[in-house]
Amino acid sequence: MRNLNAYSGDTSDFLDEVIGSKRNSSKDPNYKQRINILASDIKVLFGNYETAHNTNNHVSLTPNGYANQEKTDLLKLYSSGNSRLIKLKNSITTVLDNRAMNTCQYCTIAPVGSLDHIVPKGEFPEFSVNPKNLLPACTTCNSHKNENWKESNKTIFLNLYTDILPSEKYLFVDLLITANNIQPTFILRNTNNIDLDFFELLVSHYTKLHLLERFKQESHKIISELTHLICNFINSTPLNLLKTNILSKIEDDKAVFGCNYYKSVLEEALINNQQYLDSILD
Repeated sequence: MRNLNAYSGDTSDFLDEVIGSKRNSSKDPNYKQRINILASDIKVLFGNYETAHNTNNHVSLTPNGYANQEKTDLLKLYSSGNSRLIKLKNSITTVLDNRAMNTCQYCTIAPVGSLDHIVPKGEFPEFSVNPKNLLPACTTCNSHKNENWKESNKTIFLNLYTDILPSEKYLFVDLLITANNIQPTFILRNTNNIDLDFFELLVSHYTKLHLLERFKQESHKIISELTHLICNFINSTPLNLLKTNILSKIEDDKAVFGCNYYKSVLEEALINNQQYLDSILD
């Protein structure tokens, strides 16, 4: 999981571009006229969002109360197939020397398949196409989030634009190794004294997106791939050198996905576990 760079352009210009990409239809020949009337007020509200974004205080936002036709018109601005929104998604997921990183950073498991609304568009239709309210995500995470975003006036999911992830490790894995079976259990531990409020947010994010269970479901593939790699090279490469090469690759992955990348955490625990290595070498 890593932080992403939010849209750096003028959000009002972005709104104009999205509106410009919309078309009237024979069933609704007056849509563009109605949405253009709303545009000036939406740009003012975008200023409120900018303040909340800059202070990482999205819970301070109050819905404007758009309803009926106006709400429908604002929600109609958002379409996953809109060319301007696709361009936004591509720009956000292009990192590290202009390489595309198309993995959902909410989970680091599945590919990006949608844009998540940080504050939900059902509650805030005025921000349905605010580019700083749109974060690339997989459909699974988006589905788990749904319209939920705060409890007791606190956010319950990480905002990867504004919640700066700690550099300390907080994701760990315990291994139960028996004959022909490895059972990993992922767990969050605040052993490195991360700010308690932030750690609470981490726990909420991981819990509500079911990440620890999802990591476990993916783990058999990781274990199988690592075991296969070791078996392929153990007869031609000294074990110490093989471990060094694998650990170097793990560090490369951490540089891309962060030190709490579940795959790296599991691989590192395995390669440093003598019982696991003995089960392969025997």
